Amino acid sequence: MNNILYIIPDLAKVSGGPKTRVSLFKNIFLNKRDDIIEKGNKIVKSVSYKKVNITYVESATNRIALVDFLCLLLLRLRSKKVIIFIRDVYIEMFPKQYTNPRAKITLIVNKLSNFYLTLISTNLVFPTIEMGDMLFKNNSFYIKKPYQALPPATYNITENKQNPDFSKKTGILYLGSTKYQNSGFNTFLAFEKKYQKHYNFYVLSGDNHLHDLTKGTTVKVAKIPRETIPVYIKENNIAYAFHTRPRNSYDDLTFPIKVFDFLSFQLPFLSEQHVPLKKLVSNQYQLFVSMNNLEGIHAKIQRIDKKEYTLLADFLKEIALNNTYQKRYDQILEI
Repeated sequence: MNNILYIIPDLAKVSGGPKTRVSLFKNIFLNKRDDIIEKGNKIVKSVSYKKVNITYVESATNRIALVDFLCLLLLRLRSKKVIIFIRDVYIEMFPKQYTNPRAKITLIVNKLSNFYLTLISTNLVFPTIEMGDMLFKNNSFYIKKPYQALPPATYNITENKQNPDFSKKTGILYLGSTKYQNSGFNTFLAFEKKYQKHYNFYVLSGDNHLHDLTKGTTVKVAKIPRETIPVYIKENNIAYAFHTRPRNSYDDLTFPIKVFDFLSFQLPFLSEQHVPLKKLVSNQYQLFVSMNNLEGIHAKIQRIDKKEYTLLADFLKEIALNNTYQKRYDQILEI
């Protein structure tokens, strides 16, 4: 029997982490000669199956369309298992942000969509198990199904990663968007202002306002394809990345996708002790810091010698290899 990846959103209209996740899962399913149902073939394909082993559904959106209601019902009747990924519970945590008429519609549609997804599924997966806990805690009328964590993953893991040259000035990298409210990018800029004599500073991002934002600093800004980032890291003698996002109740429920990039690059990163990260890299990870303590961050970096750095990079590679999209696919089949 077939396995199916059912993609709810139009990939042409999503970006960032959700697009990366869905696209990489799509590649894995195609490599396994499984079937893909996505925009343009949803109805035709959904009615064509007689028996399906697993239908895995990537929602990556706050709402589902009428066509998805119909197609998922058909697939539920034909599938041994329907495993649905629910990406986010932000609305559950901050309903007061959805009080104007348009936002209320978003909230209602989200509630109805998630109700239907819980109803139609045999199993649910979330970025973290705590997200599932939150969803069912806040919605007692949802039909509770077995659920587990299916976090983002690593891919294109850097081979033969070389350590930076510590006899030269090393670089610190900020990766990704600076636009969202809790990016913590101001912390990166504050650290640059205080320690620019000690480090070079780099930002890799698609944000179009960064040249103005970094004017008068030493920060170098670039936008490059992901596959060229390992070379960029090597050429610029980058030793560390900053994950500056502060801790709050929401961020302790979700995985920062950029961390999986750091793992793939084997680039040691400094971060607050977000709960999902502690589960991923353990409580003993050496580079957990308070992002409000710039002096403490600098002191921690200075204490790490070449031997410790090598051990740290090797540790990150081991975690990366154990958290690939292939591993996530295998996990889906074992549910």
